Amino acid sequence: MRNGSQQWTAWKDLVRRGGNPPPTGAPVPPVFPAAVPPVAPGVEIRFRALVKQIKANPDYNAAIGAALGIEGAQQVGPDLSTVQPDISATINGTQVDIGWNWGGYADYLDICEMQVDRGDGKGFVTLAFDTTPGYTDTQPFPSTPVKWTYQAIYRVGDSRVGQWSKLVSVTVGG
Repeated sequence: MRNGSQQWTAWKDLVRRGGNPPPTGAPVPPVFPAAVPPVAPGVEIRFRALVKQIKANPDYNAAIGAALGIEGAQQVGPDLSTVQPDISATINGTQVDIGWNWGGYADYLDICEMQVDRGDGKGFVTLAFDTTPGYTDTQPFPSTPVKWTYQAIYRVGDSRVGQWSKLVSVTVGG
């Protein structure tokens, strides 16, 4: 292409300013290869099916997958002994909104267990097992002011994992 562009520029200059034309005459337009046919719709589906077929082969191994570019980076989950919910408690009318989230570990955790101590001498009791961040405690407020304290811990399956959250408290009633 560079050689062809130089020939065409020289020819343009010759036509504009005059001079002696080369013995071969005007430059010949380049011959381009045939256009690449368009990819049919659904290429990702076909590609994923092919990858699945390749990985199902008994001779397949991770080295082959890496050579083909079909092995992703190894994902390492968090140290489940150290995860800890970060919770908040705010009064919203006649309810308490408990703010929480997965802390970026939603793929590795199942449930957030929440407990409450309503200052009634029973200590911490189960409030909820929640899978959707954010929870509303709908327990009616008492007639006299009392401090409600909340804590939470994550669960995987039937087991608690990580550390209990820091305690958060609100004064309700009255």
